[in-house]
Amino acid sequence: MDTTNRLTKLPKISIIITFFNLGEYIKDCISSILGQTYNNFEIIIINDCSDEKNTKILNEIKNEKIKIINLNKNIGQLGAFLEGLNHSNGEFIVSIDADDILLPNYLKTLLYTHLNNNAALVSCACGEINSKGEITSLNYVANPIKTRQEKVSYSKIEKMLNVNENFEIKHLTTKELPFAMWGWNPMSSAMYRKTALNILKYYPDIAFWKTGADKVIFSFLHLIGGSINISAVCFLYRHHNTNATQASLTYGNKRYINEKYIERLISWNKKIRIDAIKMFVKNRKELINEYNKINYLKMLKNIIFCINLKICAKLIKAFAHKLINF
Repeated sequence: MDTTNRLTKLPKISIIITFFNLGEYIKDCISSILGQTYNNFEIIIINDCSDEKNTKILNEIKNEKIKIINLNKNIGQLGAFLEGLNHSNGEFIVSIDADDILLPNYLKTLLYTHLNNNAALVSCACGEINSKGEITSLNYVANPIKTRQEKVSYSKIEKMLNVNENFEIKHLTTKELPFAMWGWNPMSSAMYRKTALNILKYYPDIAFWKTGADKVIFSFLHLIGGSINISAVCFLYRHHNTNATQASLTYGNKRYINEKYIERLISWNKKIRIDAIKMFVKNRKELINEYNKINYLKMLKNIIFCINLKICAKLIKAFAHKLINF
């Protein structure tokens, strides 16, 4: 008698939503999560001290899968995410921006990829919607993977997850994508292994990351456990006038990012590398105990010395752009 189905079960996923004054979009976001084809999940919403109007909208949402935690003080996106992590019960974690929309197979596809591969982080492709919810693209111009060439070889778990899609899987290493460089889609694209997120408890300046928390989360998880990009479009990124990037893709095949965001990217790249070095020096004993001395030294070396020439070229172009007097 086959006892596999009786003795094993699929893992729980904790979905953390960091919420700050996005009441006009949150109900659509929640609806897209509740419509997932994979049902073993919990939703943890961290209300990061939103105003009274938005808090009221949030508290009107009632569902047994949803836990709402109202903070008394604004602690920013990274702090709110870590607060949600403290309340999570899942083996796998996703962090969803409150204005984005998940497609029905989002959880199923990302979990399937995790269970058939070894990585700390899996990031999917995305499409785009505008502030009205109208789809403007299903081929996000910044997607790291552009094609669907490789057919996934399914195992027995296919029957449990009912995954049925051809998509490309690309494994990323720190050699091709050094620490603090960017090679994924935005926050809502990713599912993390909870065990890998333990590294973030050592991060020295959580309060700095009011926005852009994915920069820290993705960089550290990629550093300690590698990452994967998949070409399957699993969520819709919403463009509106309060996005961190404020990039408009209505012009065609290029991203037009405003100058303030370019300056922010430059400051983020410097900040995270300096913070990481401080973190590894200050918590040397703890990190060696957790990852062993050889891995500790490899990670520290990667933080200090590894650079990506393509990214450096982009930064030089950004500096040149600042010097031009239009």
